[in-house]
Amino acid sequence: MQQLNQQIERCFLQAEQHFQRSFTRPEIILSKRRSKVAGSANLSQWKLRFNAHFYQQQPADFLAQTVPHEVAHLLCHALYGRVKPHGKEWQQIMQQVFNCPANTTHSYSIEQLQLSTFEYRCACQRHHLSVRRHNKVLRGASYQCTKCQQRLSFVTILNSDNPGR
Repeated sequence: MQQLNQQIERCFLQAEQHFQRSFTRPEIILSKRRSKVAGSANLSQWKLRFNAHFYQQQPADFLAQTVPHEVAHLLCHALYGRVKPHGKEWQQIMQQVFNCPANTTHSYSIEQLQLSTFEYRCACQRHHLSVRRHNKVLRGASYQCTKCQQRLSFVTILNSDNPGR
């Protein structure tokens, strides 16, 4: 956690030097939740959340790429307000301030996460929905097949070590 905090501080110091202004430091959360997301920036609560699994998997790459990526989201919000998440303002911060490629996705392996998927069916095929989409269905959302236009129906849970939902 110390290296993570130090890298976040380095990013903020770089940005403060570049923009000639100070920025409030965010709350940092190292999450052990199983998720495909390497990191996220909560703009309204001024928090950064990082995935412990991916950090442990490739710490050097995580510190060099994922941390600046998420810090850039907060900086972009502080400087420009509401803009596209990976728009030109964010890309400029990544490239000009952090000298990093403006990649929008990570390349960490998700195989070990063993995330649950949920099988749904329509008239023409099976569909595998993520936990997030399945939970939206439980709250009333619906999805339809792009081929046959039929509404998807839940069949079973796949790859789950916690079949409680």
